[in-house]
Amino acid sequence: MADIWHQQIPSKVSVFVWRLLRNRLPTKDNLLRRRIISHEDSACVTGCEKQETANHLFLGCDIFGLLWAQVWLWLGISSVSQVDITQHFTQFINMPGMPRSSTLFFRIIWFTTVWVLWKERNDRVFNNTASTALTLIEKVKLTSFLWLKSKQTTFMYSYHDWWKKPLHCMGVHL
Repeated sequence: MADIWHQQIPSKVSVFVWRLLRNRLPTKDNLLRRRIISHEDSACVTGCEKQETANHLFLGCDIFGLLWAQVWLWLGISSVSQVDITQHFTQFINMPGMPRSSTLFFRIIWFTTVWVLWKERNDRVFNNTASTALTLIEKVKLTSFLWLKSKQTTFMYSYHDWWKKPLHCMGVHL
């Protein structure tokens, strides 16, 4: 769990991820278990008719799962999908075949992706709005870039560079 605390990641996002990895977010299954909502209200916010759990919401949902496919496409790499959020996190930040120096970048991208998904989930619940998968991947790209630029003084790449060649910006040359 030491991997979730880093000065380049906003504290509120680290707390969010800490809660996510411990299944302590107010997902509908947790709200149901606490008797805050009824079983009829426990379906995933995307309308997929499955119960909203953390693993479903962030990994298994056909609608939200599209974002991970977009992230892999953007990075230009492929991976085996996980169904457990903790295993997904561990696999993602310790990307096999990548230099150790890229771990921080992958951690920031993973944090950004789950943060964007959670904010989208809450927009759907509380504001009755929905973004497309393309809009969500753009939010991941922009947010991760802004986190890198604001906290890492040695990150000298432009947003265009990050948007087009993120692995190159990480120092990975395949």
